[in-house]
Amino acid sequence: MNHQELDHYLRKLDQIEEIQIKTGENVNDFDGNELVVESEGTIPRMQDFYFFDNGPVFINKHHRFANMPLHIHSFIELNYVYSGICHQQINGQSVLLEQGQICLLDQDVPHSISALGEQDILVNIIMKKETFSKIFLGRLSNSGIVADFLANAVSENQKHDKYLLFHSQHNENLQYIIKNIFCEFFSKQEHSLAMVNYYLPILFTELMRVYQLDKNFEFHKKTSRANIVDILSYIEHHYRDCTLTAIAKEFNFNPNYLGNMLKERTGKTFLELVHTQRMIHASTMLQHTDKSIDEIAYEVGYESPSFLYRKFKKHFGQTPSHFRKNKK
Repeated sequence: MNHQELDHYLRKLDQIEEIQIKTGENVNDFDGNELVVESEGTIPRMQDFYFFDNGPVFINKHHRFANMPLHIHSFIELNYVYSGICHQQINGQSVLLEQGQICLLDQDVPHSISALGEQDILVNIIMKKETFSKIFLGRLSNSGIVADFLANAVSENQKHDKYLLFHSQHNENLQYIIKNIFCEFFSKQEHSLAMVNYYLPILFTELMRVYQLDKNFEFHKKTSRANIVDILSYIEHHYRDCTLTAIAKEFNFNPNYLGNMLKERTGKTFLELVHTQRMIHASTMLQHTDKSIDEIAYEVGYESPSFLYRKFKKHFGQTPSHFRKNKK
């Protein structure tokens, strides 16, 4: 299957859509049994055992022309708008997805989907939590404080009621990658599932380049000023010599307010965030360059190599020398 054949496949009415376009009522895929009310008054849960017979990843086109009722599920879901738009209610919030955007839904996020029009095509990628953790969180480890913030937002230690909306519509490489994934899955050629599994880490790595995103765990109070990801991204790029006062001035915050906000939203103080980014950069240079530890200490912003030794051992549990030796 090539991209042109994929386009024809996705736009063609499937059997359920032929019913829904006439009735306007939702038809479930599995004889109405995949949505189960586990106890009185709870939101219906979509049963995951219908989807993973052939592996830990399943992809399907969302059926158009009828509302998808409010539900939750125990797997991770990526919604990709192939064409048109998609209106959803996610955890009580109205969310509009546009063509080319991706929304990542965590476990147990209550969401419903308004009826899609003929030109509105939504494709779902669902995967087991352990598969997601291995691929997505694995790509985030030690890649920067922004990635660290995102990883913590969807980690096992957090309440599972979150979503990430990636403004990926202008990322042509991501569009190409995700269409290739669909071609492999829907064509069902030999080794197609293996190819999908190879593509997914590339997809998630490309998503990490999309720093502009909306989240339902951002500020409770809307503000025209920068959000937490903007500020963390600034620290990532200026970690060597930035100060809390300078960043507060850059983003028009009171320094005390900014410091408290960083602590509340990330669990780390400003200085801890700076040291974390320095450790990440130092570890990268230890693995991929032959620079001396003294040179690395200076490059990440420490005047004394001994200070780098202390911070590095506290962060990684080993000295820079042992870290380099073990990695090589």
